[in-house]
Amino acid sequence: MEKIIAVLAAILIIYIVFRIFKALIKWVLIILVVVLAIAYFSNPDKENHLKGLRSKIENLPVKVKDDALQVDDYKVFSITKVKVKGEEKIVGFGAFGKVWYFEDIKEHFTKP
Repeated sequence: MEKIIAVLAAILIIYIVFRIFKALIKWVLIILVVVLAIAYFSNPDKENHLKGLRSKIENLPVKVKDDALQVDDYKVFSITKVKVKGEEKIVGFGAFGKVWYFEDIKEHFTKP
């Protein structure tokens, strides 16, 4: 009799955990879809990447040409690449309307 009660209790616990997990998954998916939709519609364009890059390196004796800048658009985020001395370097990324640049960005432009 104790084994039957233990098995029924285990089944009840598994059922309750499954129901909680199912509700959690539903809310996680809803939040994920909302975040991805916001990211899609607020992904910065090439002009924002160029403007941010120019302000980041304004003290350097380097001029960034529009054709040296490449923006890879992945719809929910974008990556900033710059061609310096024939080499293509990833210098930043953009998402949610902002563009962030890596700390070593000035080294890419000042290296001999």
